[in-house]
Amino acid sequence: MILTEFPPRIGGMQTHAIYLAQALHQKGYDIQVITLRSVNEEQESRCLAFDASLPFPVKRILSRIGYEHNIKLLIRQCQTFTPSLLYASTVFYGKVATATNIPMICRSVGNDVLRPWIVYPFKPLSRVVSTKWFENHLYRFFQRLNYPEPIEMIWRSRRKKLMVESAREIELILANSQFTADLLSDIGVVKTHVEIITGGVDSSRFSAGPSNPSLRQALGIPPDRFVLMTACRMVRKKGVDFLITEMPRLIEKIPDAHLLVVGTGRHYRKFKTMAKKSPAADHITFAGKIAHNDIQQYYRVADIFVLASRIQIDTRTGVRDAETMGRVLCEANAAGIPIVAGRSGGIPSVIQHGINGLLFTPDDMDDLCRCIVSIRSSVDLAQTLHDNGLRLAKEEFDWSVIIQKHEALFQRVITQRSTISTS
Repeated sequence: MILTEFPPRIGGMQTHAIYLAQALHQKGYDIQVITLRSVNEEQESRCLAFDASLPFPVKRILSRIGYEHNIKLLIRQCQTFTPSLLYASTVFYGKVATATNIPMICRSVGNDVLRPWIVYPFKPLSRVVSTKWFENHLYRFFQRLNYPEPIEMIWRSRRKKLMVESAREIELILANSQFTADLLSDIGVVKTHVEIITGGVDSSRFSAGPSNPSLRQALGIPPDRFVLMTACRMVRKKGVDFLITEMPRLIEKIPDAHLLVVGTGRHYRKFKTMAKKSPAADHITFAGKIAHNDIQQYYRVADIFVLASRIQIDTRTGVRDAETMGRVLCEANAAGIPIVAGRSGGIPSVIQHGINGLLFTPDDMDDLCRCIVSIRSSVDLAQTLHDNGLRLAKEEFDWSVIIQKHEALFQRVITQRSTISTS
């Protein structure tokens, strides 16, 4: 399992990676996880402690920079571990499958196609730039610059070429939404080599429970407020800036509205400063970084869950960034909270308008207000969204369903390869 995003870091890809790995191990699969190495002593200490708690081996050996060097490392690991199947969390490693003649399934979340993060895409010096010293210094340099988007244009055509070549070498790609499946089709991946698997949530852990007045009080949210919660990384495509900017207009229509923002990320300080300067500052609360094991408590504070994602296009580079699925939507459904989400990217693969949530036009506060008011003023609509959300979370998005789909596709790929080999 080549899982470049892996805990203890927090995020949708990390959540998917650990749930899948643990579930497959529990089912009796002999697995080995290969992932990125630590970038400093503090992170290394956290990773060692986390890995020690797992019942399967985790090898943190991959470089964040040297793509071709990583390919060599992965081929060497395959020769030692001799797996029956390779599973990757991005479309970047098709070369490994070709070189080892081992069938590969990979997952694509779309942004590996939109923004291929193969940092150094050349063979010469790949091993040199992969040294821990070089990588750590470059990583700290990018952190100081706050990862500016223009950096993405360096060698972009070469990185995109490698991504496309790799994706076409993979036997089966699991797209997280129709949006992602369309992106793969656009780069020439045969449609029969793509399956859509949307979801991934522990529905029993998130299932609706009593409200949490003590946590609301601890967050400083008055008990009479109507709480709109959003949980996401603090990046522009999530639309947090839109919610903060338009909060005064929302309060004009819904005077007791209160925005609860959960999460951290690149623009956390910027968004928090925006909120402090807003005329609606006392109607906005930032909870900051919350461990995924605790996040279900925060859903129980909310009256409505809002994900205001839009397709973000960088004006300097033209690079697109999109919400290709939105795992938090699956979680909010499992928590039984009515959802209002932007009609963009892969969100319509999760939220069916009027069934398990309402969709609004991104960056359109009037449309967002209409959706919120509709839910608040109609007990029947709120109940419908609640009931259908719980049902879909259990029947379509739950990890038990996702794992079964993965297993069936694993078997299909292995059987097809065996049939070809014996024919």
